[in-house]
Amino acid sequence: MTARQTRAARDPLDFLAFRELVSRAYLRYAQARLEAPALAQAAVDAAFADIRRCWPQALSSASAPRAAWRHLRHAVARRLGHEAAPRPWLAGPCGDVALLHRHAGMSLEDIASVMGVSVACVRMLLARADRESAGRVR
Repeated sequence: MTARQTRAARDPLDFLAFRELVSRAYLRYAQARLEAPALAQAAVDAAFADIRRCWPQALSSASAPRAAWRHLRHAVARRLGHEAAPRPWLAGPCGDVALLHRHAGMSLEDIASVMGVSVACVRMLLARADRESAGRVR
């Protein structure tokens, strides 16, 4: 049994299910934000390690996916600051939504689920991103 399999055997089933549900979207996000695929995978792995460490607190929060998303954003930001050149996306939640929708091709419903927010919130963030992008062009 590999170290990863041993660790996975100790992880709670709800965490494993959550990881399975969001891992592909997390990797797409990290790849879009970071230049190197290896950095993106490292960011996602680090995020899941952080999420696992605080999984009970995430579950007791208002939104476990929202709590987990913060860990992913932090892990990606750490790598952006060290080794990767930032891509030309807006920063913050507006940029995240625009990136996931426009670059990764995710539906608004899927984005809401992964980020732990409502579809209405995703629509509002996307509209704000559009306004900010239009303001950058001028």
